[in-house]
Amino acid sequence: MTTQQNPYSPEILFKMFAELREQQEKTDEQMKETDRFLSARFAETDEQIKETDKIVKELTKNIQGVNKSIGEDTETFFYTSLQRKPVLGDIKFDFVDRNVSRTKDLEELQIDVFLENGKSVGLVEVKNKVTKKVFKQIESQIEKFPRLHPAFKNYKVYGAIAGKVFPKHLQQEALQKGYFVLVQQGDHVEVMSPA
Repeated sequence: MTTQQNPYSPEILFKMFAELREQQEKTDEQMKETDRFLSARFAETDEQIKETDKIVKELTKNIQGVNKSIGEDTETFFYTSLQRKPVLGDIKFDFVDRNVSRTKDLEELQIDVFLENGKSVGLVEVKNKVTKKVFKQIESQIEKFPRLHPAFKNYKVYGAIAGKVFPKHLQQEALQKGYFVLVQQGDHVEVMSPA
């Protein structure tokens, strides 16, 4: 008859706990190694993110500068063209001003090019590239104008949209809404009158 060893004898349990402790120590060492590796990778990634953020901020600043420069160039083009020939359709103007800004009770109105002749005013919104948003802008300017410029309350107010890049469908929409349309044609301005 053979004797069977008790599976829960102190020697066996001691051996099992020793193996378990050895495995736990190996696992702890592997986890520490993984932590060191991940910490190094996170630090490296964090540095890359910081460098990328720096590059993106610099590019954004440069793009904003370019956009501002393009916007100023576009505004200067239409302003000087209207100075040379201050006419919208068959309406001749005597005065041409640029960047007319007025604020009252936290309400602000900024007009890119302002035309005036003693009985009529022209509010010209200038864009390098005209988008549908321009309609809300010009409508808002015309709506605010009498409140912020009460000296012109009896004047006829005309809205105009000027753009170097002005899609045909938006030109048609502007004309249908009753706005003058100014587009660059080479080195001069073409003015289209609403019906």
